[in-house]
Amino acid sequence: MTSEDPGPAVQRLLLGDELRNLREAAGMTAEAANLEVPKWYRGKLSKVEHGQLRATVDEVNRLLKVYNATGEDADRVRTLAADSRRKATPARVPDWAKQYVRLLNGASEIRFWFGEMVPGTLQTEEYAKAQLSASLSIPPVDVGPTARERRQRGDRLFGEDAPRVWIVLGEEALRRPIGGHTVLCGQLHRLRDLAARPHVSFRVVPIEAGAHPALGCPFTLIYVESTGTTVAYEETLADGDYIKAPHAYTLAFEHVSRVALSEDESLELLDRLIAKEE
Repeated sequence: MTSEDPGPAVQRLLLGDELRNLREAAGMTAEAANLEVPKWYRGKLSKVEHGQLRATVDEVNRLLKVYNATGEDADRVRTLAADSRRKATPARVPDWAKQYVRLLNGASEIRFWFGEMVPGTLQTEEYAKAQLSASLSIPPVDVGPTARERRQRGDRLFGEDAPRVWIVLGEEALRRPIGGHTVLCGQLHRLRDLAARPHVSFRVVPIEAGAHPALGCPFTLIYVESTGTTVAYEETLADGDYIKAPHAYTLAFEHVSRVALSEDESLELLDRLIAKEE
């Protein structure tokens, strides 16, 4: 963990784990427990246990009563419930991506796999503007501020308190001239600067590598040390999906890492591309 305060998104993950453990200790299914909370729709408890939804203190107290939880266990859960409902500073991202931003802020380790473009957290402001200008969900008036905020979030990865970062990009992501060749050159320089940091691993999957399990499926793996939880995040045109037990994504990342160039070879390729664009 890179901060003493993990933030409400991480607290929701902790709360979800605690509630699931108490439910399982009580021998109840999620469906049965869900019915015990007034006005809860089917499946809401599952989302709470996965850290995707907040629960009120009254709702948590109801679950504690159903699970016969008392003493320190109950007190710990109530504290987590209160902390998980704190308001975090809103980010200029679609609603479905807000939890992703909060998880990044509390991450201990981050693994990026993107085959066709540089992921938002690693983008320069100019590259982000060019990419966001083609978005179907970002109004033109928000492009500049959103790009600036995106770059500022990425600046954290250069700091002393940065998480451990693994970056695996497809060669196409380094060649696609988003914003034109000058903007691309600036983006490649930012990647080169980041790759030089001791806490960062940077590798490239060459086009010649051919097919692999993650082809066409960009995603980010986020590990939160305080919860011992890894979450996979993948985004579509109009939604984002959070997978809390991302075994397939972990295997896919291991596979792309095996077919990628070595770190030295990746930096050599990056240097050649920078020289070509300058």
